[in-house]
Amino acid sequence: MVAPYLLSSSTVVPASLEAAYDGVMNAPLEELFPHRAGVIPPIKECTGQEGPWATVGQTRTVVLADGTSNLETLKKAERPGVYQYRLTDFTGPMKALVAAVDGQFSYVPEGDGTRVTWSWSITPKNAVARLALPVVGTFWRQYAAKMWPLYAARLA
Repeated sequence: MVAPYLLSSSTVVPASLEAAYDGVMNAPLEELFPHRAGVIPPIKECTGQEGPWATVGQTRTVVLADGTSNLETLKKAERPGVYQYRLTDFTGPMKALVAAVDGQFSYVPEGDGTRVTWSWSITPKNAVARLALPVVGTFWRQYAAKMWPLYAARLA
């Protein structure tokens, strides 16, 4: 088995744990990710979601601006501490590289606010695909850096 590729980015926001958690869980993804970062396109919309995004096992299709998509499954939703999801069924170029992504947002008190950490554990399709993941990681870090200010603005 090929080792996963790990990514992480965090920020501190002047908000309670609950407000920080709700700021991600209740955000339309197209509002948090309206930008491109290299090979990672903006999110256009999510389809197939029934009700609020809060029930473990719930799924939605994340449609990107270039027409590609993936399936997101909610794996854990423990307010206010952690939100975990899994991305699968990639279409487009990512299909050749990625078998799955296990994503997580975690929330811990820091000073008068909350440290929010977003992480990805990318399971590559194979050893050759794993070699390309540092490039994907570079763009993912840019994607995260562009997302944090939009997220923080939602909390203001």
